[in-house]
Amino acid sequence: MKNSASIVEDTEENRQICRKYCGICPTCKHNSLEKYQPDVLFCARGASSAPSQKEMNCYCPACEIYTKHSLVIGHFCFKRE
Repeated sequence: MKNSASIVEDTEENRQICRKYCGICPTCKHNSLEKYQPDVLFCARGASSAPSQKEMNCYCPACEIYTKHSLVIGHFCFKRE
């Protein structure tokens, strides 16, 4: 979920910040989310297109983008039913 007051931009700078967290995130690693689109910056680009996913952990709250944009909840890589 995103706070409507602040939208995360899909920029290379933000992607680099995201890679520091998603690259080591247990959920992303376990589900090989880097192989599916979008492969990073889920808070700006949307949920992964991976066919099945298992939640292992969430590093979103530790990310600088999460704090800067006052995002809430996390698990932006997951499809919401």
